[in-house]
Amino acid sequence: MRSGWAAPALIAVLLSSCGKPDAPASPPLYQVEAGRSARPETITVLLPGALTTADIFRPAQDWVTPDHLVVEYRLPGMQGEPVLPPLDLDRSAGWVADLANRYPDAEIQLIGYSTGAAIAIEAAGRIEHSERVKVAAISSATPFPGAVLAAIRGGLDVAGIAIRIGSLDRQRIWEDYYKTLYLGKGWRRSAAKREQAERLEDILKGRVVAPGGGVGKAQSGSLLFWSPSDAALSSRAEIRFYHGDLDPVFPLPTARRLASRLHSTICILPGQGHLVLQSDPELMERIATFLGGNGGNGPCG
Repeated sequence: MRSGWAAPALIAVLLSSCGKPDAPASPPLYQVEAGRSARPETITVLLPGALTTADIFRPAQDWVTPDHLVVEYRLPGMQGEPVLPPLDLDRSAGWVADLANRYPDAEIQLIGYSTGAAIAIEAAGRIEHSERVKVAAISSATPFPGAVLAAIRGGLDVAGIAIRIGSLDRQRIWEDYYKTLYLGKGWRRSAAKREQAERLEDILKGRVVAPGGGVGKAQSGSLLFWSPSDAALSSRAEIRFYHGDLDPVFPLPTARRLASRLHSTICILPGQGHLVLQSDPELMERIATFLGGNGGNGPCG
């Protein structure tokens, strides 16, 4: 299965690790296409969420030109990365900022989904001359207690699914829970969404990646007690949030509060859940318009 279909793993996290194992020998940042300009005019960093890869950001992977460097971040346990050490938001943000600061004349574009959005927000506060930075924060994680409450809500949802289907089969449970992530909270009350859920069943069967082997904890534990740093709050980066109004993981009101703290625009996606990059095929076009500086049809056009 393409990892872009993977469900977020926040509900697999109850406690983060107490210690911080040594960092990898090199940051898990990979050029989409090597051998490009040594002095790029634009750098785009793609920051996926738990149990996903940069494949979710298609077509941004194709933005590479001789003057445009596109870089993918890989979370622990993904695409050959070791599960340990676990994600550390500060360390990861530092890696992204270090990359950006090596190119002081480049425009910096950070596209983050869920956990990746939190990394992008923190990285923006560490990048020199942050007015050259734009951040697209998609289905963003929200500050403490956001991830803790997400874990609790998700755990209750999963338990309810297990009772309803009469099975503890992890794959079956996660395939059912994926419908909520995709369609948004309360989808069972909508006849149209129930029909859509039936169509999803055949698509999802055997394709959803259920968390296991400590991957969920490694990728999301650092979120549990995250709050924006002073550097993030004082950044001059232009940040735009894209958030589904039915997001069951990080509810819209909490995303609104985060956007307000960062003096940022929030673009509400009506009828959408957490997996907006899958459920809204035009979203990346809107993000490309924002990053390109084209106002389009207003701030959320």
